[in-house]
Amino acid sequence: MMQQTIALETAGGLLQSLGTAQFTSRLWSWLHGVVDPCCYHMTALRFRRGSQQPAVEQLDVLFFAGNADPEETRLALSLYQQDMEWKQDRQLLQFIEQVQDPQLVLSRNEVYPPTAYGRMIAQSPLGEECSLLGCETDYVYLLSIFRNRHTPSFTLGELSRLRQTCHFLIPLLARHAQLSTPCITPSQDTLLQYFDRCLQLAGKQLSGRERLICHAMLQGWSVPQIAEHVSISQCSVRTYMERALAKIGVTSKSELFAWCVTVEQRHRQPAALS
Repeated sequence: MMQQTIALETAGGLLQSLGTAQFTSRLWSWLHGVVDPCCYHMTALRFRRGSQQPAVEQLDVLFFAGNADPEETRLALSLYQQDMEWKQDRQLLQFIEQVQDPQLVLSRNEVYPPTAYGRMIAQSPLGEECSLLGCETDYVYLLSIFRNRHTPSFTLGELSRLRQTCHFLIPLLARHAQLSTPCITPSQDTLLQYFDRCLQLAGKQLSGRERLICHAMLQGWSVPQIAEHVSISQCSVRTYMERALAKIGVTSKSELFAWCVTVEQRHRQPAALS
């Protein structure tokens, strides 16, 4: 069955491109063109399990590709990684902690956490998710293939076809991860750049100090931490914070995240329709 699923030329191209950016584009081209023409997006993750216990210790984002907006995808994955959102998905973690042989997990993605990441995914076109899982040594590799929210669900035949690719794809992901670097590193730069872009799109003007305070908020700093870092009183921090949030039209950090998502969506939709 596998010989009918992937041509030798395609397999050779994937092997030759391991460790390069071409691997991602070739893998997406094959998945979208041959395996699942209805797939909308894909994401590859690597989870590190403890040597003595199966608990997950670390997450790396290896790559992503597809039709989803790349800037929004990068921000969402940054939040998923940095804010430990993946630790909230206990159902998926159970599979990751216990997996020994390649397997497939189907997720409906109908309920999202009330976080910045959850809001972004809820407003995105991402719908049903088919995840291919497999492990090597201390790592578990996950390739998630998403349907568009308005696309019909995976059929049993389609899931069976995807399941057949596990034994070929998991070793490829492991080798690619060894030869390349994760596409997203644990940094807040992506989030702060996204916030600054949303300020520009919305025409909001903040003072340098107000913008600095917002950056610190988005990085999860407390008022005492901000005060110590900026060398001002906690009362002054709260004043700058209230001014900045009032100018933007929100009242809390969670609303600030939601505002960013709304601004980005509102300014991206006209471009997509034109």
